[in-house]
Amino acid sequence: MIHLEQHYPEGVVAVLQTLVDGDEPYQVRSFDKPAHHASEAAELLGCALGAVVKSLIFQLTRSGGMVLVLVSGKNRADMQRLAHILGEPVRTASPEDVLAFTGYPVGSVPPFGVKGDCSVIIDADLMTFEQVWAAAGSAHILIGLSSHALKQISRGNVKVIKQRKRRKI
Repeated sequence: MIHLEQHYPEGVVAVLQTLVDGDEPYQVRSFDKPAHHASEAAELLGCALGAVVKSLIFQLTRSGGMVLVLVSGKNRADMQRLAHILGEPVRTASPEDVLAFTGYPVGSVPPFGVKGDCSVIIDADLMTFEQVWAAAGSAHILIGLSSHALKQISRGNVKVIKQRKRRKI
């Protein structure tokens, strides 16, 4: 078990332990103000919105399985692209289902270390950043790690999943 200079909630310790076990360097930033949204995290961190990882849970509509989708803070996940990649339609999981499946509430879901077993898809845009920031299991605690480490530890598949911008006619 890691020895932490500061006391962290159990869920955060589990996320940090995953990084330690994976021998990946990381940073931890704690804030009095919560960051429930990517824009709030980017503002608190002083980083680009695109470097913030949104950890979203989607449910496969036919099989009922869950998938963890790691989306750049500047993007929205394209449901049609996800359905094509996953081979069946998806819907956003309810807050109750997210909590039951991951062990974390919406806005605090980390990009790895969730209690449920699922596939992970990573927005290709996240890989353009050297360092990314994600929830560490608390809306008050964020972790910074390399995008390479994010891919390695989450065991995610990098795909183009961002919603296309619609052109005005």
